[in-house]
Amino acid sequence: MSIVERITRRVERDKPRVDECIIFARPLPLIADEKPPAGDEFRFKAVFDPNDRHLAQIEPPERLELMKPYFAQGSFVMLAIHIPTDQAVSKMWMLTHTPHLSDAKRGLLPIKLARDECFILDIWTHPDFRRQAVAFTVAYELGAALDRFFPEKRWVYGYAHKSNEASRGLMEHLYGMWAVQEIKEVQVGPYWVTMVPGSDEPKFGPFSKRGRHSGDGFQMPGRPRSGDMYRDYHHPDGFAVTRLDAEVSDDWFRVGPEWFDNDHPVDADGRPATPDTLPRQLPDAGS
Repeated sequence: MSIVERITRRVERDKPRVDECIIFARPLPLIADEKPPAGDEFRFKAVFDPNDRHLAQIEPPERLELMKPYFAQGSFVMLAIHIPTDQAVSKMWMLTHTPHLSDAKRGLLPIKLARDECFILDIWTHPDFRRQAVAFTVAYELGAALDRFFPEKRWVYGYAHKSNEASRGLMEHLYGMWAVQEIKEVQVGPYWVTMVPGSDEPKFGPFSKRGRHSGDGFQMPGRPRSGDMYRDYHHPDGFAVTRLDAEVSDDWFRVGPEWFDNDHPVDADGRPATPDTLPRQLPDAGS
């Protein structure tokens, strides 16, 4: 390949692209309470470790290195593994913290998450498995992981490009999510992504300066956040809790400087965090 061809390819790769996106939301659990079986040929894994070998099958090393601060703050990926081939065939990335401005280069949109909200930012299933139940069941396992490790979460957001009918159908028909906002997304290169300023409509939502849709003064359809009907409609004694059948992959460093070796997160005082000022902790998997 000539140097001119390389430069041309690089320019094409880094050319800004603008997509119209629909933002979806719904109260947790993500979908129905009864988990459909994906079959004996599949197992699932909740990955909190950027060094996980199955995650490395479907994500390039550059992205995994770039996403270390994402994992350091407790966000995770749910994988479906095809047992006969030991290959990851489906993924759902779950963001459980509000991104920093610098996270645009990691492909994280600037959503404003409340303490009880989370955001699905990447859904993919291998083409050979898209007609099987695995793409549906992985969402149940994702919800079960939230129940186990993030029991305070009550709402989940997701998004799809307007032009992607498959993703929109997944959000609307399978996951039962509601369209709550539209934005225009700018992508530059393989990962860097952000929102076109002022493109959010309506102006009150998770991508707007005025905040999110699910505040006490703005009740969305579904589960209210306060009052007599605060509990889940189908579970008068409390929120539905889904059993986590997935393996948990969390062998990454919990202490020490290693998990801050890329970009340092910021601590509560706004200074670059250390393992002492921002300890990475997950609830005990047995609790």
